[in-house]
Amino acid sequence: MPTIRAGSRVRAARLERGIGQGQLAAEAGISRQALSAIESGAYTPNVTAALKLAQALGKTVESLFGDAGFESVTAQVGEEAGGGRCAAGSPVGLARVGGKLVAVARPAASLGLLPAGGMVEQLAPDGKVRVASFRTAAEIEATLLVAGCDPAVAVLSDYLAHRTPFVELVGCQCSSASALDCVGAGRSHVGGTHLRDPGSGQYNVAAVRRKFGRRPVMVVNFARWELGLASRPGARRIAAIADLARPGVRIVNRQPGSGARIALEEAIAELGIEPNKLLGYDCELAGHLEVAAEIAAGRADAGMTLRVAADAFGLSFTPLREERYDLVIPRRETQSPAVKALLEALCSSRLAAEVSRMCLYDTTEMGKVLAEAG
Repeated sequence: MPTIRAGSRVRAARLERGIGQGQLAAEAGISRQALSAIESGAYTPNVTAALKLAQALGKTVESLFGDAGFESVTAQVGEEAGGGRCAAGSPVGLARVGGKLVAVARPAASLGLLPAGGMVEQLAPDGKVRVASFRTAAEIEATLLVAGCDPAVAVLSDYLAHRTPFVELVGCQCSSASALDCVGAGRSHVGGTHLRDPGSGQYNVAAVRRKFGRRPVMVVNFARWELGLASRPGARRIAAIADLARPGVRIVNRQPGSGARIALEEAIAELGIEPNKLLGYDCELAGHLEVAAEIAAGRADAGMTLRVAADAFGLSFTPLREERYDLVIPRRETQSPAVKALLEALCSSRLAAEVSRMCLYDTTEMGKVLAEAG
């Protein structure tokens, strides 16, 4: 079935371009007979032929030959790790053990050691460091640095690891403003941002143009998400921004320059609430999951974060607004193998469907270039 569907997509793309089989076959460097077999579903092209066909048709390989549908399988429930349970809607790991398909409960978020590319040996006065590298030169070239605050970077990293194993994604967790700083200073290939322009109500483009001026960068959409107020179920019944000013209510905040911090500042300003009237306003954390974890642990009553973070820790969530999260990529980086792999992944309907299902994001425009600066 996937071969037949792929064949019909190739034929539809060819007709959309208004060319015959002979012309497309010539442009792709394959025989007309081979193209006819591909379009009929009788033949699956190799990787090289698939790439050439996609280029000739102005499409991605995934859009022509991929399949965004998820196969439904039946698995035996394995040992439940960390107290997790296999419940409807919960994430699981899948493996075949002794010929049986096994599903193991996976926590939506957890603490764990992270792999490293090396260990610092010495600090230098000029701000540089000497590092004992665990990676070869080729492996370092294939490492993709992504700065930003999106928890879904873990899903993107997993997707690349399985389909582009030569690329390693390293996430640098920081605010939207810091992510743009990292890209501007050449400390990251990609910066994720959700900064709303108060004047127009639009996201990211104004901030990118202010930051980069005439330097050429692309603004590529990743997803739309819900930002709102997370709280522990039943904890002081916090359901609106105004509730944060009640006596005894403690919040947890994000750093200056983060989209969540700016959204909170705008919301309390509209209500005439002074920041210093909010207990815990100066408690600043680095990411959305950290905010949710602090609330779940009982060290705070509420905080501004994403729905996916609130859901991961079983918190109540009151949406404030829908936001657009984009990836900012300098044009000079688009020729590197790691960034090429990223751009190809962002055009994958499979990745879009996975992120949408795991995180409840709107991925309709994932991979679309929304603006260019410079």
